[in-house]
Amino acid sequence: MGALRVELDRILRGIRALHDLPGLLAALGHEPLFDPVPGLGAPRGSGPPVAVARAGNFPWLALDSAQPERAARRLARRLAVRGQPAGVIALDAQTRRLALSIAVNGSPVLCLNLDRPSPVSLAALGRLAGIGPGGVLAYAARVADALSAEAAGGRFFREFRTTIEQMTAQLPGLVPVTDRRAFVMLQLTRVLFLYFVQVKGWLAGRERFLAEEVDRCLTGRRSIHRHLLRPLFFGTLNRPLAGRGRAALGFGAIPFLNGGLFEPHPLERQIKRDIPNAAWREAFDRLFERFQFTVAEGAGAGAIAPDMLGRVFEGVMAPDARRASGTFYTPSALVGQILDAALPASVASRLNCTESEARLLLGSGSPRALAAAQRLTILDPAVGSGAFLLGALERLAALCPKEGADPSTRRRLVLQRNLFGVDRSATAVRLAELRLWLAVIAADHTERPSRVVPLPNLDCLVRQGDSLFDPVRCGGELTATAASLATRISELRQSVVVAVGSAKRPLFRELRLMEARAARESFAAAEGRLGGQIDECLHTARERNLFGQRRGLDVALRAQLAHLRAHLRSVRAARRTLSRERELPWFHYQSHFADVFAGGGFDLVLGNPPWLRAEQIPAEQRQRLTSRYRWWRGGGSFGNRPDLSVAFLERAFELVAPGGVVALLLPAKVASARYGAAARHALA
Repeated sequence: MGALRVELDRILRGIRALHDLPGLLAALGHEPLFDPVPGLGAPRGSGPPVAVARAGNFPWLALDSAQPERAARRLARRLAVRGQPAGVIALDAQTRRLALSIAVNGSPVLCLNLDRPSPVSLAALGRLAGIGPGGVLAYAARVADALSAEAAGGRFFREFRTTIEQMTAQLPGLVPVTDRRAFVMLQLTRVLFLYFVQVKGWLAGRERFLAEEVDRCLTGRRSIHRHLLRPLFFGTLNRPLAGRGRAALGFGAIPFLNGGLFEPHPLERQIKRDIPNAAWREAFDRLFERFQFTVAEGAGAGAIAPDMLGRVFEGVMAPDARRASGTFYTPSALVGQILDAALPASVASRLNCTESEARLLLGSGSPRALAAAQRLTILDPAVGSGAFLLGALERLAALCPKEGADPSTRRRLVLQRNLFGVDRSATAVRLAELRLWLAVIAADHTERPSRVVPLPNLDCLVRQGDSLFDPVRCGGELTATAASLATRISELRQSVVVAVGSAKRPLFRELRLMEARAARESFAAAEGRLGGQIDECLHTARERNLFGQRRGLDVALRAQLAHLRAHLRSVRAARRTLSRERELPWFHYQSHFADVFAGGGFDLVLGNPPWLRAEQIPAEQRQRLTSRYRWWRGGGSFGNRPDLSVAFLERAFELVAPGGVVALLLPAKVASARYGAAARHALA
């Protein structure tokens, strides 16, 4: 299905007229046609219908319309009244929209953006392939079911956003609204995750475990938050069976999932309130119990699958916040295309061969190529909801040796050694972790909850932080950590990822101390380097010219000296803060990922960084970007100022190892506009 979706995505982008539709249906295994349909009138404002394909005795009709959704539904309903099973496709080539409907009761409609089809719509379209057993009526029922998928996804996103707003409004107003919203999001993502777990049969083997337990709380007039969710989160899912109390054991056979999702969050210590029963009852009735969940990505119609969570992330962000951050969802087909180009390039760099040779070696299962792929360190510096890390996880897991390791174990191994992500948004980090955890349990075919292997801890791999700006003004230079310390940090991180129970806390503590030690070494090196540069400036000022006069501090030298001294002050302030806190109070690439930078940096930096025009960036941040990034400096007018993604491009080349690969999704103007000239020249 993955290959079919990529092919459908390619065909959809190439559709310009009705004559292109037979090719789309041929890709679905139907007989292409292009015949007029006499005696069948078209809806008002639409062109005459034509038959564009046939699946057995089931015809597909198509027409042009400026209102494709309305036209497809009207023609489908007219055919349904006549008792003529058929599919209807309406195309608006000007706005690049396509609508599909089916001549059955209700006439569901699937709408697609031809240039950016969603994963849900591509999955629904893929389910139209072939006709299968049962004849025309059975196929018509399958089409109707498939065309309902997009509607279910849209309803789920709207209900999720509405539920967040309603719950946030019912929390105490003394807490800032951003914290209340984050607190609500934390609770809802935990419950959402449990609905996917419930599908696996891991919640006491009961198909409606959550709904039944909520009803039990309401019947007994108990708090859903206090008497159900907290014991379930913190006393059951986050504790091994031997350490559970009576209330936790009363839930039945529930797996020990670990992983960090079911650990108390700092927000829960700040907001010591329960979400009221009325809000929870509304959430379960209107949101969770109205939809069918599945752990299979891109699965059946009407089902909510993990690959929809990226859309959830974009949907729950307020439109203003989404525009202000330049955050937009990346379609899975596009993620796949970038990864399919980037991974062979990374392996080619390691093996010192061409990309085509690396692709052939990977495809043939060459041990040398597979070993190179398994050693790659991959970073997404603007991880969002984790689409690129998820795609990399699936591809690298498929390259792991199959002997003696099930799919879930292979994915755990990849998470333990290969993938890293950073994002400024705590919500994005949580959803990225959620999708990676779901990828692990989707591949886990364990039936007995007691035998489920605990989920990996991802909070040392996917970090909340600012990829563009370091906490100290040291410029873009990266300081390598001593080999022994880097090795220890790498060992600790791999241990932390799989740690459970009482062993987890001391390992986390030691990892944080080692990261702080790496930061001290990095700051000490930066301090020495800046001190040396300041001495050079002063030495230059003392030098005598041909007439025996000292040069002194001219304008250029004075500006350079002031710049270096400001950097030195910020380094010393950061070092004092670190000595006081004993742990890193901010994100710092070369400290948190010190072992990666000891090897020169990441092998592959990829992703879809924020696209944000200069006029949408606050003036203070524009000034910081101008000071920090050479490629971002443009002309005087906004028309000549770069998009924010250019700064991410320059940062990616600072973070990637020598000989590594950068694969970013960027605005096309970077290749042609004046503001991209500095980046183009530097890359060339």
